[in-house]
Amino acid sequence: MKLLCILLFISFSAHADIVDDLGSPVTTGARVFLLSGTVLTVGIIASQDTLSGPWETSVAKNKPLGKSSKYGDAMGQMVPNAIYAGGMWVSSYLGNEDGLFYAWDMVEATAYSALIAQVIKYSVSEGRPYNSQTGSSFPSGHATSAFAFAGIVAAEHEWYYGVPALGLATFVAYSRINDNQHRLHDVTAGATIGLTCAMGIYFSHNQRHKLGSNIQLMPAPIPGGAGIMAAWNY
Repeated sequence: MKLLCILLFISFSAHADIVDDLGSPVTTGARVFLLSGTVLTVGIIASQDTLSGPWETSVAKNKPLGKSSKYGDAMGQMVPNAIYAGGMWVSSYLGNEDGLFYAWDMVEATAYSALIAQVIKYSVSEGRPYNSQTGSSFPSGHATSAFAFAGIVAAEHEWYYGVPALGLATFVAYSRINDNQHRLHDVTAGATIGLTCAMGIYFSHNQRHKLGSNIQLMPAPIPGGAGIMAAWNY
């Protein structure tokens, strides 16, 4: 939660087009991912007694991932998101002109999707599979974070980066069922939120880049620290 607050603070303080980005999951082409994921999640919930429920029970009992599930737990805690954002930031020092924009996309997608997931999680207050009293099962925060990461990588880079990123996100989601932390509809909803926010940010930023924006604020590395770069189009 502390990391989420930090990301949100950076996002809201350093970006001039925050309203457009917040609405991007429904105002851009990302709404296709939102609609598809929502329909899939509802379908899984409807099949809880006959299909998804028995399958979840079997996975949680047999634990096919074994000890490797701990890596899914770790990768769902914004680790790849942070590595990617940091790596892109550093690459801007090495001549990658798009590095800062890629880093910023990851920060925003991670922050927005995490915020949405947390609001829904504590509004719905669904119990975890292992403890119905916990009230923090739907949606999966790990799946949200993992698919926000995968969505940005898939959108910004070639398929041979995007496919492994999506594979990693799927592994994270599956590990949550393996560890009896979440149900299938929890991770499906989390994946929908993460992927939709990632694609929304991607579409929003690309559209803004094409149309132009009067003022654009971006984080920028400077010798000995970091600052904020302002661009004014006229």
